[in-house]
Formats: sequence, C-alpha cells, structure tokens
Amino acid sequence: MLTHEWHGGGNVFIRPNTLAKAGDAIEGHTHNFDHVTIVFTGSVKVTATGPDGAVQEGTFTAPAHFLVRAECTHQITALMDNTTIWCVYAHRTPQGIIVQEYTGWPEAYS
Repeated sequence: MLTHEWHGGGNVFIRPNTLAKAGDAIEGHTHNFDHVTIVFTGSVKVTATGPDGAVQEGTFTAPAHFLVRAECTHQITALMDNTTIWCVYAHRTPQGIIVQEYTGWPEAYS
C-alpha cells in the first residue's frame, strides 16, 4: 500500500536533491519535457535559457515551487545552506509519451 521507491510511486517520478552549502549548484541541463521543482527548505536562484536564447532568472524561497519548460537549459544554485528541492515529473517512455508507471528507461529522468 505504501512505497518509498527511488523513482516515486504511482504515476510520478520524484528526484530529491540537497544542496549542502550556499553556492552549490545543479549545473545547467535540459529535459525534453516540462517539470516542476519544489523548494522545501532554503532558497535557490534559477537561471533558465530558452531554446530561442532568452534568459530568465528567478529566486525562490521555501516553501515554493516553479515550472521549468521543456528544452530550457536551467541551473539551480543554492542561496542558503541545507537547501532541499525535489524535481517532480511524469513517467515517460523513450518516445516521450507520458505513462502511468515507471518504464525502466532511466534517460527519461536525467
């Protein structure tokens, strides 16, 4: 009935991240799908570059969340020690189709 699997349960994937020190960052990367990031503790600065080269920055302090659009390169930098964020998105097939259960395709989650 209850699970604590690394890939989440049900129809969503959850990637917990802890940034131990202010200035620690999740380096710029992209996904081919939208995803939500929840800020549980601390504060982050997000720099996102769209496919057209437009740059947008935002600061989010817990409790908060933000949406990163598909194909946007984004970097998340801690502004406070012990910042905890979770990235949350739907499970996907290699073709990018949303599915209800984990497919075993790890590239959907990188």
